[in-house]
Amino acid sequence: MIGEKCQSAEWTDKLDELFGTCVNESMELAETLPYHIQIEMLENCIQAMCEDSQKPTVFLEIATVLSHAGITAVNTKDFMTALRAFHDCYRPIQEIRRLTREIGDIYSEACVIENDVAFHMASASALRAIRAGNCVQTVHVIRTIR
Repeated sequence: MIGEKCQSAEWTDKLDELFGTCVNESMELAETLPYHIQIEMLENCIQAMCEDSQKPTVFLEIATVLSHAGITAVNTKDFMTALRAFHDCYRPIQEIRRLTREIGDIYSEACVIENDVAFHMASASALRAIRAGNCVQTVHVIRTIR
């Protein structure tokens, strides 16, 4: 942490606590925004961080927002949007893996999201294929009738 070498442990702990509060408030503010803007805001927050301690938390929020957006898109049968959102989950999950060294609660939560995304991505791909097959079949029937 910045200042760790020349400041007391109490000072650095307080700074880390305040930084965590700032990150949490930023994430709460982002919750009110459409998901594309929310992701952009959270990505900008990460870019502004010069210290890695809070990055896994923000990456977890990004993965959560993307997975929820993907699930919502599947429910509305917007399979391309769903697949794009699920695909975009890959980077934040890998960043969590790298930053946490695959230990801790945030890493465990990222693994749950990763497994959930894999399941929903497979479902969305299958549903998209079924829809495409139905469209091809309908076109074939229409051509046959003519």
